[in-house]
Amino acid sequence: PEAGAARVHLQRYVDALPPVEAPADADDDQSLRALICPHIDYPRGGPVYAEVWRAAAQAAQEAELVILLGTDHQGDEATMTLTRQSYATPWGVLPTDGAAVDALVQVLGEDAAFGEELHHRGEHSIELAAVWLHFVRAGEAVPLVPILCGHFQTFVSGEADPGSHGPFALAVAVLREVMAARKTLVVAAADLAHMGPAFGDPYGLDFVGRAQLRSADERLLQTVYAGDAEAFFEALKAEGDRRHVCGLPPIYLMLRLLGETRGEAAGYAVCPADPMGTSFVTIAGVVLR
Repeated sequence: PEAGAARVHLQRYVDALPPVEAPADADDDQSLRALICPHIDYPRGGPVYAEVWRAAAQAAQEAELVILLGTDHQGDEATMTLTRQSYATPWGVLPTDGAAVDALVQVLGEDAAFGEELHHRGEHSIELAAVWLHFVRAGEAVPLVPILCGHFQTFVSGEADPGSHGPFALAVAVLREVMAARKTLVVAAADLAHMGPAFGDPYGLDFVGRAQLRSADERLLQTVYAGDAEAFFEALKAEGDRRHVCGLPPIYLMLRLLGETRGEAAGYAVCPADPMGTSFVTIAGVVLR
């Protein structure tokens, strides 16, 4: 019953989408390598989840491995937290790929890799994306490499550069080897801006403020579409991350993994975040080839 109810619930979001204007080119479908998926709750983010996962459905169905990078909202600075446990969805278990995890542990070390492993138990970012992944695969399991990514404050506010952060470089090298051996889909479970009194800002956002927020998001997303990890990071550093973009670490690491890539939009929304209508979270769907 749980699987059936979940299928009906998620399918409603898909059925509510406007029809695709033209069928995607088959070669493009096969070359889709990654996506950005929200991790906001489904009632607010459902249409964006549906749009991005519809666009990525064939790639998700054909994937032999999925690297799922999620925001660790409780994580320490610049962490990549692993687990050997598996994620469950209404359709069963998505098994964690032990060989890939072991290869990462070899370069990160046990303490760094598992020091905050318990965060996997309560963190929703990977979980919400994993449910959609399993749904578009019609309940067929696929191995996962679930990685929770800690915050980047040390890079945003200081002189340190994530591009030269040793653990990131080592992990990216290992994951690229893993990706080369199997048909891999990379998923960044990431929201964008969090603005307004609900997030500690002194003022709420009116109509003009929301328009400015959309414009800032579009400029930021242009760096993602270009596959430019450093430009993406520098754009947020330049503004002091004043928009509280919690998806910074997973999106940055996804772009580092992909290297040369090109992306396109697959959904966007400005979601209310307080009863007064003055705080907002923005989310986007992006597919990358």
